[in-house]
Amino acid sequence: MRWPIRRTADRAPGGPTAPGGRGGTGDRLLPTNRLEAFSDGVFAIAITLLVLELHVPTGREALVPELGSEWQRYLGYLVSFTFIGGVWIAHSNMTRFIKAVDPTLMRLNLTLLLFVSFLPFTTAIVATHLFATVLPLSHDTVLEAGSPAERVAVVLFGLNLTLAAFMVYRVIRYSARTPGIAADDVAEEELQAFAGERRAAALFQGGATALGAFLPVIAIVFYLAVSVVFIVEPLRRIRIRARAPSRRDEVPEPSEP
Repeated sequence: MRWPIRRTADRAPGGPTAPGGRGGTGDRLLPTNRLEAFSDGVFAIAITLLVLELHVPTGREALVPELGSEWQRYLGYLVSFTFIGGVWIAHSNMTRFIKAVDPTLMRLNLTLLLFVSFLPFTTAIVATHLFATVLPLSHDTVLEAGSPAERVAVVLFGLNLTLAAFMVYRVIRYSARTPGIAADDVAEEELQAFAGERRAAALFQGGATALGAFLPVIAIVFYLAVSVVFIVEPLRRIRIRARAPSRRDEVPEPSEP
């Protein structure tokens, strides 16, 4: 399907146009601002909906015990908040390296947002059913298989996280491999390296999901660990990218013959 626009995203007024014709991408490229704005809106709404699952104690006495009894909801909130925050950072970092988007990238991005927006629902499921029959938490709890409802809840939650993590990888990988999307050669290399890291994170998330079918508590700990990686790793890559121009400036120019 062709997506005609008046002017391609990488065409400057009076400047050269992107290659068009058969197999070209010049007539299909769009600016990134719509993709960024819509994505940020979905991330903000999804991350806000998570807090609605935290219940306010209504009793006038024993407030601390009542707050403590909701700890599994706090844990689910922390894992999902951290994960969505990490995806948002990774997504924001990716858009720094691209200069345009095409219809395929927008569809991949919509699929990513589908799984992100589904997280408040799966978080509520895992918060409701996790440890429902084995409270209080103890060493034996960690090593127990849990009830069938707990295992299903944790696997469903992990599957949601895994699919979202996989789509982060697919979006970045497509941006790196599609001509005309990366800002320059350096950005393309950064995106390729970033995609490799996201693939490893998605595989790790999938392994944790499989573990959830046997040890739900351990799986939740793995989910939290991967979510922290989602936040830390893009920040490290931003620093690498920020130092890249200064390193190129330090390269001495070739002397005149």
